[in-house]
Amino acid sequence: MKYKYKPSLSELRNSLKLRAREYFLENSLHGIPYFVDSTRPKWERVAWFCLTVTSVIMISLIIVDILKEFRTDPTIIELDIKTSHIEIPFPDLIICAQWKHMNHSYIRKEEMRLHEQVYNWVFGKNVNITAYSSNALYEDRNNFRRTFETMMPACDSLLTNCEYKGKNVSCESVFKRMFYLGACCISTNLEPVKVTDPTYNLAFQVPDMPVEAYFLQLKNSFPIRGHEDTVTIIASPLEAEFVADITYTTPAVRYLRLEQRKCVYDDRNYACELNCFIDNVFAHCRCLPWFLSITDKTECPLRRYSCLNTVPFDVTECKCLLHCDHTSYSLKRESGESGESGSKNKSTLSLMNWPPVLYKRKIRFGYFDLLVSFGGIASLFLGYSLLTTAEFLYYFTLRTYYGAVIESSRKQYNIVTVHVVEKPRHQPQQRALRVRPKYYQYID
Repeated sequence: MKYKYKPSLSELRNSLKLRAREYFLENSLHGIPYFVDSTRPKWERVAWFCLTVTSVIMISLIIVDILKEFRTDPTIIELDIKTSHIEIPFPDLIICAQWKHMNHSYIRKEEMRLHEQVYNWVFGKNVNITAYSSNALYEDRNNFRRTFETMMPACDSLLTNCEYKGKNVSCESVFKRMFYLGACCISTNLEPVKVTDPTYNLAFQVPDMPVEAYFLQLKNSFPIRGHEDTVTIIASPLEAEFVADITYTTPAVRYLRLEQRKCVYDDRNYACELNCFIDNVFAHCRCLPWFLSITDKTECPLRRYSCLNTVPFDVTECKCLLHCDHTSYSLKRESGESGESGSKNKSTLSLMNWPPVLYKRKIRFGYFDLLVSFGGIASLFLGYSLLTTAEFLYYFTLRTYYGAVIESSRKQYNIVTVHVVEKPRHQPQQRALRVRPKYYQYID
């Protein structure tokens, strides 16, 4: 017999109906073969149908709960006591020059007071320009940042006698000149601390005190003048000790989505809070104070500084995420007072002790665990497995197609299959048996 390998749609439809009935009667899922069997009593079929539906509902509820846990909290942070091999990044310390440290030769004497007000301005203060109100040049002036950049002192004129890890070093190698966020700040640029280093401290001397120092609680973060909630401000000269909390992440966490791991691996979140604050200020006043005009956005003229004092800001609304491998710092001891000009006291910032533990972020519920959970729940309630899926695909693809091929070929050659059911013999001494022949149309 030559088979017809291109059955019609009606033949495929009929084959699909037969294969569906055959699949539900012969599959390995619990309960389904019982309620689809028309030879069973109705009450039994209803009972099995209710039990099967209840099992499907229970599977769905448990899977939804597992998915919710996987999407919202698939990681866990635990302690790691192996710390001798690590290197600790030294915290950033930003030293800010006072107005007296600036080079005043770049501005005229009659404008000295005005520039000093603008230089020392922070959110919440006003710039008094009443003496210049008759001159629109001062009200609309917005080039203070460029002026202050030229007035910024060099590192070696602000800091001397620098020490790091107990060794005398050049202040130019430890501090880098950085005109950022105003006040002509100078930030540290230090190599990490190792457990084998003799000391874990940074020391420097400021010949002409006082100065302001910003201790950053996170590496590569930035202070915002007037919003000191992001940093801890300490006086100079100072004696301060800090502790470091180091969090690292296992490589498997990288494969989770950002919403799941709740941390970033790249530097796209770099200075997130600062950029969020800048965008908020610019959206409110359409300009920025001189120490935030680090982008192409417009610097505010003096008459717009009153608007800056009304800018609302909530850092929690920025939704900034930490780096997955980050170090945070906190001051534990701090002492120091603003000294007189020419004081010889040294300022010291040191690590209080080597951290006894690390914080390790790892997966507690990954994709493999998700697959195992789904399979375990479905197997418990319905006896489902991966082979059940293969069986389903087989019945409704290959078996359906070849069933239609065989059926169409039989019709073409007028082939009929005769099924003979043997009738039971009469037994007079026993009760007559009621036989109900049971036949499923399978593929021969």
